[in-house]
Order: sequence, then structure tokens, then C-alpha cells
Amino acid sequence: MIRTSTRIVGALALAAALVSSAPESAAKPAQAGPGLIGDLNSPVRNMAVVKVPVDCDPAGANQTKTAKVSVIIFQPSGRLLNIGTGSVESTEQPPLICTGSKTEIDVTVNAIPGLAFKPGPATILIKLTETTTTTTPNLDPNQPPLVEVDVDETESGARVDLRP
Repeated sequence: MIRTSTRIVGALALAAALVSSAPESAAKPAQAGPGLIGDLNSPVRNMAVVKVPVDCDPAGANQTKTAKVSVIIFQPSGRLLNIGTGSVESTEQPPLICTGSKTEIDVTVNAIPGLAFKPGPATILIKLTETTTTTTPNLDPNQPPLVEVDVDETESGARVDLRP
């Protein structure tokens, strides 16, 4: 047994020496961008307004388009995970309008009841759902027009800095 334990200790010492001799720069992650900004309501902090970048195409000829942005914020706080949800749809006032270029919209994110955000970093998950309805006249005037519905969803994640 003594012989086995000295082999284990020797192997651990060798592993520690190899790990400590690795160059410092090999373990550094790539630098992330500055992230999004969220403004907290004070002093309750159960709501944040986040400027979310949106890039969706406008409706074409014979088309109508609706869009929805859904947001979830996750923020660790000790043993808890603060979570909040929010969304903006094209049917709301002010509406989410797809222009074909990148725009920013304000999304109000409400914390789950009983939880509160704190100033600092959090993770945001953004889901954009675009529904395009294309109406094509039927060649037979006695038949209804042909309707095609296309739903496109994209998701992205980012860092959000919540500030008071």
C-alpha cells in the first residue's frame, strides 16, 4: 500500500508541474463586447428596461408581417437565480416594426414575482419570431385566395449590464 500511495503522489506532483508550466496566454478567453444595457426601476428592482437590437425584413408585395421579440434575463445572486421575462409584439403600442435595418427597441423585463434584479452583469436570451403571410389571388375567381404562412425564429444570447 505504501508503494501505491507514493506512485499516486508522484503522479499528482507531475500533473501539477505540467499544469503550472503552461504559458499564461493559452488559457485566456477571447474578449467579449460591451454587451447590452438594462435600466432597473429603483428601489424595488423587479423590472428592467433593455434596449434590444432587432434586424428583421419588411413585408413584401401581397404580404403582411408580424414580429415578436421575447427576452429572458438570468442573473445569479448567491444561491438564487433571478429570472425575468418580457416581450414586444408588432400589435402593441408602440409596435415592433420590421424595416430591414438594425433598430433598437425598448423591452420591459419583469422579474418573476418574489425575485429582484441587482445592479451588475446578467445573461440575456433574445428570441425574434417573424410571421409572414403571403396572399396570392386564385386563378379561379370562385375560389378563395391562396394563403401561405411562414414563421422564422432566431435566437441569440448576450451579456446585459443592469444599472440602477
